[in-house]
Amino acid sequence: MVTTAAFSGAVKDVAPPKHLRRRVVAMVEPAPKRAFVFLPWAVSAMLAIALLSVAVTRTKETAPDTSKLAEALTVLNDPVAKEVMFGDPAARGRVFVGSKGVVLIAANLPKIDAGRTFELWLIPSAGKPVPAGTFQGEAVAGGANATSAVYVYHGDTANAAVVAVTVEPTGGSAQPTTTPFIVTKL
Repeated sequence: MVTTAAFSGAVKDVAPPKHLRRRVVAMVEPAPKRAFVFLPWAVSAMLAIALLSVAVTRTKETAPDTSKLAEALTVLNDPVAKEVMFGDPAARGRVFVGSKGVVLIAANLPKIDAGRTFELWLIPSAGKPVPAGTFQGEAVAGGANATSAVYVYHGDTANAAVVAVTVEPTGGSAQPTTTPFIVTKL
């Protein structure tokens, strides 16, 4: 103890260089949390609000259908869910693909004729496209011929390598009859 006190007085105090201090502190500090950790929750909350508002605005005679909201949240809360953005001058949006389904949020969909519908396809890396349901777009308020859609497919997506959307006859098709206007690789 006496020796330690003697040595401590024999050495002049020197402030370490700033770069050395930063390196030492960086080695012992916990890694900073990334700011976008809450992004999936924020997207889930926004989608839930959008789907809920659509369900609530139905006529007063019918009860709101919250089953689609529950299915969408199942996909969005799936820890292995992937988000893929798509867009060109025409259709734009996002596709969320989880192990138990797909949520498609699209804007600027093409105008389709009566007797036609949009159809979602799950395309495996090898094999034929698998139909994943049909849906209609909704006119956007204030938009001339602008159409948007939120569609939820609840089912197996294990083999899907691509999600695509085509325009098909009402009721859908067993295989695509038109060229897909949305194609998203997973």
